[in-house]
Amino acid sequence: MGAALIALAVCVAAPASAQEVAPPPTPNADRLAEEMRTLARDPRNLRALLSAGEMSARLNDAAAAAGFFARAQALDPSNPRVLAGQAMVMVRMERPGEALRLFAEAERNGLSMEGYASDRGLAYDLLGAQGHAQRDYRTAMRGAADDETIRRYALSLGISGQTDQAMRLLDPLLRRSDRAGWRARAFILAMNGDAAGADKIAASMMGGVGTALAPFFRRLPTLSASDKAFAVHFGELRRTAARVADAQLAPPLARLGQEPGVAIAAAEVPRREPQADPGLADRRSARPRSSGVREPLGWRSNDQTEARLVREREAKRLADLKAQQEREALAAKQREVERVAAEQQAAREAEARRIAEAQARERAATELAAREAETKRLAEAQRLAEARRLAEAQRQTAEPAAPAAEPVAVATAATPAASEAPPVRMAETAPPSPRIGGEDNVIARIIAGITIPASELGVEPMPGRAEPEPAVTTPPPAPVEVAKAETPAPRPAVERPKPEPVKPKPEPVKPRTETPKPESAKPETGKPVRGKPADPKAVAAKPGDPKAAPKGKAAAKEKAKPDPAKTDPVRHWVQVAGGANVSDLPKAWRALLAKAPAELKGRQPWTTPLRFTNRLLVGPFKTPAEAQAFVNMIGKKGLSAFAWSSEARQKIEKLAAK
Repeated sequence: MGAALIALAVCVAAPASAQEVAPPPTPNADRLAEEMRTLARDPRNLRALLSAGEMSARLNDAAAAAGFFARAQALDPSNPRVLAGQAMVMVRMERPGEALRLFAEAERNGLSMEGYASDRGLAYDLLGAQGHAQRDYRTAMRGAADDETIRRYALSLGISGQTDQAMRLLDPLLRRSDRAGWRARAFILAMNGDAAGADKIAASMMGGVGTALAPFFRRLPTLSASDKAFAVHFGELRRTAARVADAQLAPPLARLGQEPGVAIAAAEVPRREPQADPGLADRRSARPRSSGVREPLGWRSNDQTEARLVREREAKRLADLKAQQEREALAAKQREVERVAAEQQAAREAEARRIAEAQARERAATELAAREAETKRLAEAQRLAEARRLAEAQRQTAEPAAPAAEPVAVATAATPAASEAPPVRMAETAPPSPRIGGEDNVIARIIAGITIPASELGVEPMPGRAEPEPAVTTPPPAPVEVAKAETPAPRPAVERPKPEPVKPKPEPVKPRTETPKPESAKPETGKPVRGKPADPKAVAAKPGDPKAAPKGKAAAKEKAKPDPAKTDPVRHWVQVAGGANVSDLPKAWRALLAKAPAELKGRQPWTTPLRFTNRLLVGPFKTPAEAQAFVNMIGKKGLSAFAWSSEARQKIEKLAAK
């Protein structure tokens, strides 16, 4: 059946001019060309627009016709020819109900339907009103009847069962070998049960598509009148919902009245069977012949029945119209509800976005303030550390070497027992020791003794690291410079510490327990020993002294211990994250690697405590500028970081990136 419909569409859609061996004259096309030239000169010519639309409709170009009529309606909305032209377009768009409504409106506005009778008759045929259709066809044939109107009339007669009259009507076209006429004849035979005759015509006159039409021919007799009309004119066999809805738009049909018959010129032509179908004469001779033209039967109903049907149709049409209006109102209300809901949803989303943006801005401002505060704190810590290093350097450069002047007999550093023992007295004949160094040297020693607590630098004290105790200076008569290289201890208390920011308190050397007698300061000869250094052997500890041995071992152990300032010097880092638990830092490091793999690849993560949290560091870098450059580089990847310098002796541990 699908192949049959395709073949039928080819046969129905092809105009007669395309099926002729020699193309016949095309008056409609010629007239359309003339009107197009007129419109080229005057695009607002109403007459040319209407004529061009009608010619386009007769040439089955519904889209072009609709465009011409739309332009004409814009120029003259009340012109009835515009309505009639739009009705012609509706017929060709398979909407006969809408077409009849437009034809009726145009007729009420005073337009004669004689020039549009053929198209209105086709609309009646498509709605199953063959009596009204045949009346319009006869009206159209009173003037200059064209071949298309004759074929439509013949098909309408075939739908209503008037086969002989339809054949007589087609006979002049068949004698001229009109292929569209032969196609109409095959349809008429098939609609009235002669499928074999239709197959023979299709095989001989329709080329290769003839055999494909066999299922279509056998389906035609089973269809209703309106379905037959749609099948033979448009190739559609199934009634659709759109067709049913369009049929309800048709106005009520008026009762058919008596009219004079239309003489058909073909009836006077001597009957002669075409040579294309020799067996057709035998079949036609067996059928009863009728003399003259048979008038259509019309609508056989009395006035009351017709009026009742009209009222029922009108009531149904009004009910359908009301239901449609209610549906449209409900749909409009639903659309309004959806629109309001959409606007409310959009407003809520906009408010949520605004709040989220405000919160994001607030978080960014807070983070920026925290970073600025941290930067200032670190800068202040670095400034203080730099001041300490500068003071230590100034102390080393400003302090002169100790002269080999008159030293005291014994000079010791302060020990816990020094407060209990009496101070060592110098010989009465010895002059007071000269004051070594000036006020600058004193200030440098004071600054060097200043330490910055770890709490102020934002770091926790290192485990096992004790706060430095205040230094206990020796009495003024015995400055520490004089006892250089004269103390008997392995590491004398007078040895100066190296210039380092912070250094653990050295193990003091306990002085000899023997309290020298006042007269021991004098030599045996009774002369003072002035300017002569003390004998190291005299003050050295005896080999068997039990107290000096432990102190020597402790001093050796202390000297062998590595200097924390060298193992953990001031270094420059970049802090990329932080966390309360060290176990969570590897996860944070992996997240950072995912964001900036190229920048962090090959970098070793480090960590150090910070109050109640832990820093996650990358480095160390050679200079603060290099650290800041790395901060700028990873900032392009969306990572937030800042440069930071660790304090000397501050432990920085490697983080095992699991």
